[in-house]
Amino acid sequence: MVRALLNFTPALSKGLIAKGVAALPQVRKAFEKGKVVISTGSTTSHIYRELLGKWPDGPLACGMVTGKGLCVGSGMTDFLGAHGHAKYWYFEKGTPVQTEDLDEVLAGCTAQDVFMKGANALDAMGQAGVLLGMENGGTMGKAMGHVMAKGIHFVIPVGLEKTVIGSVADDAVEMGIHRLDYCSGMPVGLMPLSGEVITEMEAMEQLAHVEVFHVAGGGVAGGEGSVALLIKGEKDQVEKIVDLYTLLKKEAEEAPAGGPALCADHKWQHCATKNIYYARNVKEGK
Repeated sequence: MVRALLNFTPALSKGLIAKGVAALPQVRKAFEKGKVVISTGSTTSHIYRELLGKWPDGPLACGMVTGKGLCVGSGMTDFLGAHGHAKYWYFEKGTPVQTEDLDEVLAGCTAQDVFMKGANALDAMGQAGVLLGMENGGTMGKAMGHVMAKGIHFVIPVGLEKTVIGSVADDAVEMGIHRLDYCSGMPVGLMPLSGEVITEMEAMEQLAHVEVFHVAGGGVAGGEGSVALLIKGEKDQVEKIVDLYTLLKKEAEEAPAGGPALCADHKWQHCATKNIYYARNVKEGK
């Protein structure tokens, strides 16, 4: 047995998780012979690239955690206001289908198909959670009834930097747009999710016959949000991951950037009343 200790920034983690998700048998089968619905997001945009071989056009993410707090992605505000949910990517037998009717798409899905949504939280029990910025629950408010009632295969890609102390279920009870009085960004709710959680650990175990241990986290000087992972296995399998790590470093430099919307353009009622920096951000054009 040999060991490798590798440091994954959030950008590297997103690329790694995407490769692991794209290699899942259920995902491959649904992409080639059925339907795949992918909610927009910083991690899921990498999955789109793995499946289709190119980056998606248009906004890459809806909600995001940014330097100014929880926010909506640039270019997504108008779509949210018109449709009540974020953009998504939809594939039938490997072909992208342009449609904005999420209800119709989900109505046509079965247990043989796949729905994907990135998460914002992951607790020690493996429970994932997603933040909800719209009062109707946005994409998840529309999707979860279809997903859970029909047994649509739900894949939840989430980086280990999103690990939280305590219980996602308990945290969700304390959250909510109308429960919060002050925020450093958007006020949101939190929804626990039930599906197949794929972190960096599951991704590497899918891509190579290795054991993975989450041994440390954090960072400075460009390493903020990093996780340190110990990989253990046969020499050829560990080297496979080391080679992949080198590739991920290169691909991370090519990933398109996506930033938050300007507060003045966002004009979300609850941001205006509860975000402690909203007025300043509008004045400074942030």
